[in-house]
Order: sequence, then structure tokens, then C-alpha cells
Amino acid sequence: MGFVSAAAGSAIGLGNLWGLTYRVALGGGMAFLGLYLVAVVVLGFPLLLAELVLGRHTRRSPVLATVAVGGPAWRPLGWLFPLSSALILGYYAVITGWVGQALLAVLQGCLPADQASAHAFFLQLSGGQAEAIAYVLALALTAAVVATGVQQGIERLSRWSMPILLALLMGLLLWSATLAEAPARYEEVLLHWRWADWWNPHILRQAFSQAFFSLGLGSGAMAAYASHLGRRDPLPRQAAVITALDTAVGLLAVLIIVPLMSSGAGAGHQGGTGAVGTLFVAIPLGFASLGSAGPPLLAAFFFLASIAAVTSAVSLLEVPVAVLMDRLGWERAATTWITVAVVALLGLPALLSTDLLMASHDVFGGVVLMGSGLLLSLLMGWVAPQHVMEDLSSLPPPLLRGLLLTLRWVAPLLLGGVLALSCIQILEPKISLWL
Repeated sequence: MGFVSAAAGSAIGLGNLWGLTYRVALGGGMAFLGLYLVAVVVLGFPLLLAELVLGRHTRRSPVLATVAVGGPAWRPLGWLFPLSSALILGYYAVITGWVGQALLAVLQGCLPADQASAHAFFLQLSGGQAEAIAYVLALALTAAVVATGVQQGIERLSRWSMPILLALLMGLLLWSATLAEAPARYEEVLLHWRWADWWNPHILRQAFSQAFFSLGLGSGAMAAYASHLGRRDPLPRQAAVITALDTAVGLLAVLIIVPLMSSGAGAGHQGGTGAVGTLFVAIPLGFASLGSAGPPLLAAFFFLASIAAVTSAVSLLEVPVAVLMDRLGWERAATTWITVAVVALLGLPALLSTDLLMASHDVFGGVVLMGSGLLLSLLMGWVAPQHVMEDLSSLPPPLLRGLLLTLRWVAPLLLGGVLALSCIQILEPKISLWL
């Protein structure tokens, strides 16, 4: 139970509350959500299971785990895990700081009442000295949890935070779904779709990137957690629970937030905040329309988001910390604080520019994670399939064959195509400028 809580806490974070909602605000509606669910089922669950096998079978940090099953040639993949985790945490801590600032502002009675003040609210969160202080505090809190270890810190935090998170989500959903404009807003944003959207390259890239970012696939976090598991732990069941919880929380967040977007339709696209500001513009506006009930409900929402942000940030920091401890023999507390200092420097560009933050998210939270997933599928599907078969021998033979088929053929082909598409879309504007 402790592992499932910790791993679910790792997966459930701002990838669900911020990432999924801002991508819904970008457009695509049902097509985007449908492609996202396809990516979770077809790629997310099998690759999560493969990463758990890698961690448990070797009982090593991600770097040594890849070498143990694939030989020295796979060491670069092992180093890609902690590198991607550190780079993602650098900008993730900026967003975590925004959430913490928003919670503090609401507790102080600062609730935007109109479109202009909502945009000003987000711009205040995403700039100035307060943003830098919140960034440092977010990283310090994350390091304090990781320094205490997996059992004492990470699992304990997740064990009490996950039930609170789910309870708050369910309560907010019961309220949000009963708003007068909820049915019309659901129909407009979620139920509206066109066949062409299912083949839209931008929507396709966003959906697959979201699946990897939300589950934390390719970051090595799940392998690091699984290295503490016993041989009798049922990996398929645990992977299924983690995937289901993560997906459910993401969909619940969308169902909560979409009706609130009716208070400022397209708020995520206006006033220079972009879709990145959806969580911090549309949501406060929606709660402001409730009068005296708005502030406590909004405080509950941002408290929920803070819990989710910290649990995921902890998992991202655990990966490079585990690697350095394993490779250099350093003590956990010292390793944690040295690592978080380096991460703070890596995140400075994202702290200084929202555009650079989103560029980092596209590259590190999308392309790099999918690239790691592609290499992981090749490693566990072709180089070390015997470990998959040994650790998952309890699976019915048809399911085991289907898993190996996915790792060997489906995942590499799909991810190769989406990666090529992602690189073209990211580089095309810059190439056009150069030409």
C-alpha cells in the first residue's frame, strides 16, 4: 500500500491539474481526451509496467539498473533518467511556486473579480521577487521530504495526502457539475469534436506528451520507487492501480475546471497569459462568482493543487538523488541538498520567462520523456525480455505476449512517429525564422 501511495503521488500532480487542463484549453475537446486515453492504455500502462520491472529486478538506481539488464551500451539511457528529472523539476518548481502563492493570496482575501484582475492575478504570480521566493521555498520543501528517505518521507507524505486529494476532488466535482452553465460548457469544450481533430498533428503531440508527463514515464521515478519492492509485490496490479488513479484524477480535474471556464470563456488564451494561465485565471474567476462561498472553495482547490505538486516534485528529485547515492556513496541528506541546489540553477531560465518555461515543458516534459520511453521499450522488449517474462510470470500467457508485442513493436513505432512529429513542430517556427 505504501508503494502504491508513493507511486500514485508521483504520478498525480500538476500534470493532471495544470497540464491536462491547459491542454484542454488549447482545443481539441473530445478528440484530445480520446487520444490521451489511447496513449495511456496503449503506451502508458505497458511502459509503466516495464519501468517497474526494471527497478524491482535490479534493485538499483536507474543508471545502474539499465547497465545491469542491458550492459554498458545502455548507460546513456540510465543517465537520461536523472537528467530529465532534474530538468523537469527545474521548471516544475516554478509552477509549484505559483500554486503556493495563489493559495497564500486567497487566504489573504485576494480574489479577482473580473477578467482584468484575473489576468493581473496571474501576472503577479508569474513574475517579481515573490515568484523567486516561492520557487526557492518549493524546492526547499521538496528537498526536506526527500532527505528523510522513501519510507519515512515520501510514502508517509503520499499516504495521508492522496486520500485528502481525492476527497477534495470529489467534493469540488459535485459542486462544479451542478453549476447552471456546466452542461453547456461540457458540451462546448468536451463533447464537441471533428474527425479531422483525431489526425491533427498538434493535438496528437499534446495528447501523447500529456500521457507521459502525467504518469511520469521516462523520468526513472517509477524505477527508483520499484527498487524498494519485494519479489512478491504484484506489479501488474500495482501498475494498473497507479494508471487508473492518475487518469481518474486528471479527468476529474477537467470536469471540475471546464464549467468554471464559462466565467471567462477562453481565459487561458487572453491577456497575454496564454493557455498556461488557465488554472490561475479561469478558476479564480469561477469561484469569485460564488460570493462568500468562493474564497474557502478556492483555497481548498489550491491546497489540493499544492499537495499534488509537492508529491510529484518529490518523485522527480528522488531520481537524481538515488543515482548519486548509488554511484558516489554519498549520504542521503547531503546528496539531496547538493542536488536541489543544482536543480535551482537549471530552473532559472524558466523562472525568468514564461515562454522559456513552456519551451522547457515541450522539450523536457514531452520530447525527452517520450525519447526515454522509446529507449526503455527497446531495452525491455528486445535486449532483456527474459526479465519481463520472469517478473511477470503470473500474467496469463496472452497478456504477457501482448505486453512483449507492445514493447517490441507498438511502442517503438508509435513513439518514433510522435517524436518525429514533435521535433518538426517545435523546430519549424525557428527554422522559418532562420530562413
